[in-house]
Amino acid sequence: MRAANRSPQAMLVREEREMQRQYAALRRVRRQPVGVFDAPERRRSSLFDEAALEVLEQHRELLWQRLAAHSRAVTAAKDRVSEGTYGICAHCGRPIPKRRLEVLPTATLCVQCQERREAVLAA
Repeated sequence: MRAANRSPQAMLVREEREMQRQYAALRRVRRQPVGVFDAPERRRSSLFDEAALEVLEQHRELLWQRLAAHSRAVTAAKDRVSEGTYGICAHCGRPIPKRRLEVLPTATLCVQCQERREAVLAA
C-alpha cells in the first residue's frame, strides 16, 4: 500500500511500531556496561579510553531523549486525529500538505510556518 493511500492513523501506527523497534534495540544496548567490549586488562586504561566511553554514554543518553520526544510527538498526533485537528497547521490554521504528513506524520506546522520558525531560530 502506498503512503498516499494510508490514513493518518495507519501512518502513526507505522511510526509507533518503528519507534518501538528503536526503543527495543536501544534498550538491549543500554543494558550492556559501557566498557563491555574492552578486554579486562585494558578497561579504562587511558584518558582517551575514558573520553571515548563518556562520548558513548552521552550518545546513548541523547538517543533516549530523542526517542522520548518522538514518543510524545506521536501521542500528540494521535490525540489530534481523535480531536479532528490532525493535518491542520497549529500556527496559521491552513491544511498541512499530505506529502509533508507522509514524510513527517507528527508535523504540527505547514511548510511555510515551519520555514518561518526555522528562520527565526537561526537568527
